[in-house]
Amino acid sequence: MVSSVMLSDSETPASGPPSRDGSGKALRPLGRCAVLAAGLGLAFAFTAAAQDIPPEDFERSLYAAGLSQPVALAVAPDGRLFITEKAGTIRIVEDGVLRPEPFAVLTVHTDSENGLLGIAIDPNFARNGYVYAFASVSPVEQRIFRFTDARGIGVDQTVIRDKPPTTGTIHSGGGLGFGADGKLYFSIGDNGIASNAQDLGTLSGKLCRINPDGSTPEDNPFRTPTGTPRAIYALGLRNPFRFCFAPDGRAFVLDVGSDGGARREEINVVYAGDNCGWPLYEGYSVLGSIAGYREPVFAYHEQGQAVTGAVYYTGRQFPAQMIGNLLHLEFVLNRLYRLELNGDRVTRHSLLLELDGGPVDLVQDLDGSLLYSEFHTGRIVRIRYVGPLPPAPEPPSDEPAGAPAVSGINAAAPCGLGALPAMLLVTGALSARRRPGG
Repeated sequence: MVSSVMLSDSETPASGPPSRDGSGKALRPLGRCAVLAAGLGLAFAFTAAAQDIPPEDFERSLYAAGLSQPVALAVAPDGRLFITEKAGTIRIVEDGVLRPEPFAVLTVHTDSENGLLGIAIDPNFARNGYVYAFASVSPVEQRIFRFTDARGIGVDQTVIRDKPPTTGTIHSGGGLGFGADGKLYFSIGDNGIASNAQDLGTLSGKLCRINPDGSTPEDNPFRTPTGTPRAIYALGLRNPFRFCFAPDGRAFVLDVGSDGGARREEINVVYAGDNCGWPLYEGYSVLGSIAGYREPVFAYHEQGQAVTGAVYYTGRQFPAQMIGNLLHLEFVLNRLYRLELNGDRVTRHSLLLELDGGPVDLVQDLDGSLLYSEFHTGRIVRIRYVGPLPPAPEPPSDEPAGAPAVSGINAAAPCGLGALPAMLLVTGALSARRRPGG
């Protein structure tokens, strides 16, 4: 039986540019003439003394195979891996074996970048057995579902949030993940309409925050003109393909860039009420120094064309100097990158491993190893460290340089999933070397 809370996200459009209080007062939007020239380079220097880890010190092994276009991953506290397939099926790997019977099957709209896009495990899963999923259900509507785990079968299917927007084509979103504050976060792209990202009347182009029952928290940073809270946590995002959290509450939002020379794949550290700038700017900009706007902590162009899944590493299976690093996938070039951080400042971005198969989502397993999904091959692959254990360096500061996070977020919370590039979602036969059309 399907029950429904039916909490609509069809809010009345705001008049004028967005403001936190719903007044429509402008935040000094500037056109692309305000964007710094693409050739200016990074606004910080990398640390030359950082220690490289040779790729042969890592081992990749097959974890599961036989999946159909696996998209999102989530690890349960009991060690089971939950996997979404684009066409609407949730699968489970238990004790290293892919269970033949599905956990759940949803009827979804699968055109272009739509389908079963995200999955999250409730922080109180051991007590309540709740599993959440984000899916496109028609060319004009998406929904967030909740299931109760009954020995590997999802029962009590409930719609906790209806009408997250989609145009049935590109940048539909689907990122889903819990914070230690008990709130459920989800991301939606601009649905292919760039102006949506700056419009508080729509959830398109936003990182959102809701209660586990689908209602809107009173302490969210934006309000409607009548004073009710909006689900919006941050705005100005184009195609937020993934997000994940650090233990101190920082949200890392990975935003897929546009086409052409101005394109930048962005890694943003996002706080409540932030404006990440799209479409006013992409990458580094003078707007980043204006109150209310935030530029990415890192943006790249040459190192790839579609930033995807990420993990803020907190495990013990990898060398100690990797604790507190952001590890992220690059879909087009089949790579795993390592982003070294000192608070919100990036000290180094380097290639960790060459991968295969169109890597999409990345999670940290209970033992500290990594698992990632290969969209083109239908496989899940494990990455373990098998090299020597070097002496641990002095740990970097984990204090963010910007405004404090509104809430602490559990380090075990899995990374989320945002809008999927069209090349990734249309067919597994597409070349991983092609640039996504969105």
